[in-house]
Amino acid sequence: MGRHRDTSSEGRSLLSLFGGRRRQADDLFDRSFRSCDGCGADVYILAEECRGCGDRLVLRAG
Repeated sequence: MGRHRDTSSEGRSLLSLFGGRRRQADDLFDRSFRSCDGCGADVYILAEECRGCGDRLVLRAG
């Protein structure tokens, strides 16, 4: 039987060689938190109030 080359890995390496960009990993966990305006603590993005200081949080879009 003949041996076949794995062309899928060759295509990726050639693409990066000729200016292809690598995407940065998108970490959903990191994007799920924001800083509290009152105390600066990390707060879950959908939380209504901060656990640290009790400030009411406004949901922001964008």
